[in-house]
Amino acid sequence: MDKLRIERVNKEMLREISEFLVNNAKDPMLKKVVITEVRCTNDLSIAKVYFTSIDKSDLKEIGDSLNSLAGALSGIVCRQMRLRFAPKLVFVVDDTEDRAQRIEELLDKIAHKHSKPKRDEKLSDDEG
Repeated sequence: MDKLRIERVNKEMLREISEFLVNNAKDPMLKKVVITEVRCTNDLSIAKVYFTSIDKSDLKEIGDSLNSLAGALSGIVCRQMRLRFAPKLVFVVDDTEDRAQRIEELLDKIAHKHSKPKRDEKLSDDEG
């Protein structure tokens, strides 16, 4: 399938799912969900929906709630977008922010380690 079409479908699904959760979710925990990305397979049979939340401690429970709602939500999205077939929605915690933060910390450690003068260099600077 055309990559441009898949990208458009991904963006539209992200919008539809986000809108549904904000406006129609009965569970108050689901109103805190932020859908960060949707990635559909080429045949649009499966859509991985990446999410995060303001409250990181509830991510497991939120994931369970979203996955239990996935079937109904898939049908709603399919009707709203006028797709021929409803994709299977699979909700996945988006840990990109956490990984980026860990990488940043590692880079800071490396930079800090290399910026400290070594003992030998310090002594030679004092002598000269």
